[in-house]
Amino acid sequence: MKAFFIAVFSVFSLVLLFFYIKSHKFLKMIIFNAFLGLSILAIINLTSEFTGLYIPINWYSVGGISVFSVPAICLILVAQILI
Repeated sequence: MKAFFIAVFSVFSLVLLFFYIKSHKFLKMIIFNAFLGLSILAIINLTSEFTGLYIPINWYSVGGISVFSVPAICLILVAQILI
């Protein structure tokens, strides 16, 4: 099961990296997606009492969410729900 999530995350990351490189606004997109992902992470953790969803803040989650934004958040939440 863990290998499946790693494979899905790898495919999402390669597709996202392809779009980043293809775009001419590479740095701007990375900064925007990092801000968007970390904002969503803060919202999820602030509403954890009501929703029951919580993403622990550590180097791996913050790094993955900063780089891959919304797909990383979705993958972490799906992994938490299924496991």
